[in-house]
Amino acid sequence: MTSLQGEGLPRFAKYQAMGNDYLVVDPEDALPAAPATAVAMCDRHFGIGADGIVFRGPPAGAGQPMPVRLFNPDGSPCERSANGLRILALHLSRGGGTEFVLDTGFGHTSVRVLDRSAGLVSIDLGRPDFDADAVGLVGGSGPVVDHPLPVAGRTLRVTCVHNGNPHAVVVLQADDESAARELGPLIVRHSAFRTRVNVEFAVVRDRSSLEVVVWERGAGPVLASGSGACAAAAAVRRLGLVGDEVDVRMRGGAVTVSVDAGDAVRLTGPVEEVATGRVSAGLAARAGRPTRPVPTSSSS
Repeated sequence: MTSLQGEGLPRFAKYQAMGNDYLVVDPEDALPAAPATAVAMCDRHFGIGADGIVFRGPPAGAGQPMPVRLFNPDGSPCERSANGLRILALHLSRGGGTEFVLDTGFGHTSVRVLDRSAGLVSIDLGRPDFDADAVGLVGGSGPVVDHPLPVAGRTLRVTCVHNGNPHAVVVLQADDESAARELGPLIVRHSAFRTRVNVEFAVVRDRSSLEVVVWERGAGPVLASGSGACAAAAAVRRLGLVGDEVDVRMRGGAVTVSVDAGDAVRLTGPVEEVATGRVSAGLAARAGRPTRPVPTSSSS
């Protein structure tokens, strides 16, 4: 009988970091790094499903950073995803190497695979920027630290951080996921910001640990966020509530965020490969690459 084996269809790989899942597409698979591709591939009902997608560019020359494009599941570009880039580093390490410099178009990022078998990967995010202009606060100036923000009839205190993309961190006195679900989308699109921001709700447990609920601007509520964990840790450290090394627990798991003497931030945590496979002809077409599978003969 005749079967369709899917030869010639693009491949994909799927990874997760504390439940924050990303698809990885290699350049040889020729899926366009475009919003429509991200929307089709990341859809959890009609696609493969993910919190984002990473497109690896062609191999860079010796000593040159590797180009990378990242998109959120709604098709919006992601300047830098700590989990997405850590996932890509583990993916790249299958071909050898443990240290990578990745260029997202918004700056270079160093990522290191510390233990491939355990999926332990660290990423350096540099010094966080608290300045109003960096985080896009309308009419603001100077550091946005413990800043009053009117939301839904109440005044929240936010500390804003740009660490590759913009974040607004709200410190809560106790876990309140209902508040996060109510306030998260309102802060994401708040008129006080020129562009949308990611939102983190943090509860400080002690000087070395905090719990964080994340609402991402392009994905909504997620189980974890690497850059969100770093933003929350940097914000509460700036407020004097934690020290230089913090365990950040999110709904999907925990990571360690450390700050060096120069205030540069590093995140270390687990990454896991979930699946590899080929995209169907129908999904490839919706993703912008109309490709027909090659019929092959087989007996049954």
